[in-house]
Amino acid sequence: MNTWQQWVLAGTMLGTLGACGKKAEVQQEIRPVRTMIAGDRHAQTADSYAGEVRARHETRLAFRVPGKVVERYVSAGQQVKKGQALARLDGSDYALDLSAKQAAQSAAQVELAQQEADLARSRELLKQAFISQAQFDRQHSALEAARARAKQAAAQASASGNQADYALLRADADGIISEISAEPGLVVAAGQPVARLAADGEREVAIQLPENALDKVRSAKTLNVTLWSTQQQFPGQLRELAGDADPATRTYAARVRIHAPAGQLQLGQTARVTLPAASGQGLYLPLSAILDTGGKHSVWVVDSKKLTVKQRAVTVATLDSHGATLSGGLNAGEQVVTAGVHLLRDGQSVKLLKP
Repeated sequence: MNTWQQWVLAGTMLGTLGACGKKAEVQQEIRPVRTMIAGDRHAQTADSYAGEVRARHETRLAFRVPGKVVERYVSAGQQVKKGQALARLDGSDYALDLSAKQAAQSAAQVELAQQEADLARSRELLKQAFISQAQFDRQHSALEAARARAKQAAAQASASGNQADYALLRADADGIISEISAEPGLVVAAGQPVARLAADGEREVAIQLPENALDKVRSAKTLNVTLWSTQQQFPGQLRELAGDADPATRTYAARVRIHAPAGQLQLGQTARVTLPAASGQGLYLPLSAILDTGGKHSVWVVDSKKLTVKQRAVTVATLDSHGATLSGGLNAGEQVVTAGVHLLRDGQSVKLLKP
């Protein structure tokens, strides 16, 4: 064997030893993974949506006439009674208009009285043949016209009185003023909302639903409502679902009625509405545990004694936004990897991370 052949043989042996070393290093690599027990009810996640506690009846209050706000009597968060004054407009113009209409009504009443007296005299003159029937009829028509003008003046005075009364904004029901923007000096138009009244009584949770959750929420017989601040849970029921999506968020507004004792809920509290967990004989796993390879699904099953993993094919029955329900390939009680499934190989050693 010449010198050149010896160098080639030595290089080949070194390359082989290097490859074996790398293979051994890969085999000895230990991957940290997170796992769960298949069939563990606490590990199964159900769809949930954040929302806000609102009143069943909410009214945006507004003045029925335009004007300048001169006084505000309540603040946001204040409890009010039905008919209580909330704010007042400058009503001097409406008071002047009312005075003018009342004066016109008085004049119309005076004219009506005069026409009635003239008709009575015309009736006596007609009996004595001092006037013709045509003259009497004209007097009777004048009386009817005076009566109509008196009714018109009375209606105008009543309408003007209403306008003056509309300068005072009142609460439509017992409740809480959740919002008010009627500050003194503000000039408002008729119908411009200046306050929001949350009526006493039933409370609800306002949530936004994606389109893939509509059927599940509609079919759910009961929903679970959890308060973020106290973690209290109450049963709920879907009461209202918008027929069209919001153009900005592409979600559907929904209202969930809460069955809770009076006084347990505060307006504005953050709440979470949860759908019933997936039911049936299939096992429910998070999406992060499912490995999809060309449409074929599998999971990594952990050997708890050897701390190694083995890939196993499974059958997926249904999918939702959080996980998948399996109909075959996995048994309840087996430990599966829930994170890092794309970095594992058959027989690889793993280190179990704490939940």
